[in-house]
Amino acid sequence: MPESTDTVNSNFIVWSYTRVSSKDQFEKNNSVDNQIVKNKSYAAENKFQIIEEFGGTYESAKSDFTRKEFKRLIDRVEKSKKKPFAILVFKMSRFSRTGGSAIGLVNYLVEELGVNLIETSSGITTETERGKAAIYESLFHAYKENLERKEIIIPSMKNFLLKGYKFGIAPIGYDHFGPRVRREGFLSTKQKLVINETGKILREAWKWKASGFYSDAQIIHKLEARGIKIIPQKLSKIWRNPFYCGILISKMLEEPQEGHWEPLISVDEFMKVQHVLENNHSGYEHNPENEMRPLTHLIKCDQCNSFLVGYEVLKKKLHYYRCPKCNGVSLNANTTPRSQKIGANELFIDYLGKYALDEKLIPILKLQLEKIFDHFNNNTIADIGMLQKRLKELKEKQKQVKIRNGLGEIDKETYELTIKHLQEEIQKIESQLPRFQPQLSNLNKMIDVSLEKVSNISKIWVSSDLENKRNLCKLLFPGGIYYDVKNHIYLTKEMNQYFKIVHSLSEEYKSNKKGNSQDFPENSLSVARTRFELVTSGL
Repeated sequence: MPESTDTVNSNFIVWSYTRVSSKDQFEKNNSVDNQIVKNKSYAAENKFQIIEEFGGTYESAKSDFTRKEFKRLIDRVEKSKKKPFAILVFKMSRFSRTGGSAIGLVNYLVEELGVNLIETSSGITTETERGKAAIYESLFHAYKENLERKEIIIPSMKNFLLKGYKFGIAPIGYDHFGPRVRREGFLSTKQKLVINETGKILREAWKWKASGFYSDAQIIHKLEARGIKIIPQKLSKIWRNPFYCGILISKMLEEPQEGHWEPLISVDEFMKVQHVLENNHSGYEHNPENEMRPLTHLIKCDQCNSFLVGYEVLKKKLHYYRCPKCNGVSLNANTTPRSQKIGANELFIDYLGKYALDEKLIPILKLQLEKIFDHFNNNTIADIGMLQKRLKELKEKQKQVKIRNGLGEIDKETYELTIKHLQEEIQKIESQLPRFQPQLSNLNKMIDVSLEKVSNISKIWVSSDLENKRNLCKLLFPGGIYYDVKNHIYLTKEMNQYFKIVHSLSEEYKSNKKGNSQDFPENSLSVARTRFELVTSGL
């Protein structure tokens, strides 16, 4: 362990400082190691003893005291009772590139603290006035060199970004081709960012997140079954990265730039996910629950968009909902003999009752839904194919490992670890497959069940416990439910796609029975081209 400078007083005691500017330099060109070797060699030749070393990493020289190791060095010099004779630096450009600030700092070290600076590559030292002048000149030259570099490089970098190209490696889901890429097979004269197989699976993950039905934990599990392992923190960064919708954001640009790569998702899909993320941080899920107020933090005020909160008047033993921001937006949770209006809970049951189906229409609705599912379930078929392909690959690997073990090509420990890992991956996929396959093989049965549940949705709500009531509400109305205090009604801005389709078809057939058979565009059904979830999936 080095001897402390607080107890050593000698003109042969020195400290060493080394650094490079970037991570790339630190990892690839051994510059720091070379600086350390040179400083130690110089110390040995001149009978100095290095008792403390600082730096040894990459730190930008844009500002002196934003560098942690540099600041630690200066702080240590100021606080030490017994100062070192000198600080060894390979080149003055490694010490600082701030010009006048650096010269002032060196003058402070030498004149006030009595600590010299020695450039080990040249032997120049601040011990003499001429040497001090040479050090100052070297520091100013480093500043001038840095300035000239900025004047040439920064405009070039901005121009590169304005063309839609990206600095650094591409995020997960893309293969990076370029002139500086060292990965074999990815060298290219121009930068190309290409969606890979992982990206195609991540595209599905974005759809899961945008639907609002899957938590990050569920999405991570689904991705693992497809051979992609992502930690929660990384997945959170993916959701917030506009790169995936083809948008380039850089500190060097004043505004976002369209990227020169194929977007994984659309801007609309990206914004849907941001909306889901914002709602997840509404802060309402942790509040106390009460069976008498199942709509607490589910209904929003139509005037200010705030969630209505529930409370109880203990003396009356009555429950209410109110808006925390708008005066006068308050209503009974339940209808009482003295209530002038129907209570919020009963009002919601009546609202669900509007979606009840006419039993005579169920056969024709079922026929129409079968056609719609056949058209829109291509994604499910693709998912099954992808999972089955992955399962086949894993089982083949498992077979090959067993053969190699039988031939004595791998040791027992490696064999057991590999087999265990492969078996875990296989089990994950096998647990996922049943979730998809029944939707295709038992489609008729699932449609029958779902239509029955839609017909009795208000009864299901009444008979459900608090947790299932909330889950049902979020499933049916992912955009929320709004209370219009003026008209004492509920409004919705977004409805579950399946629930919406069933209701629309039902209303259309009712209208046709009344004579509205004209084929106007406003009467046609419009739904997104994506796989939608049956209502039964949330019940």
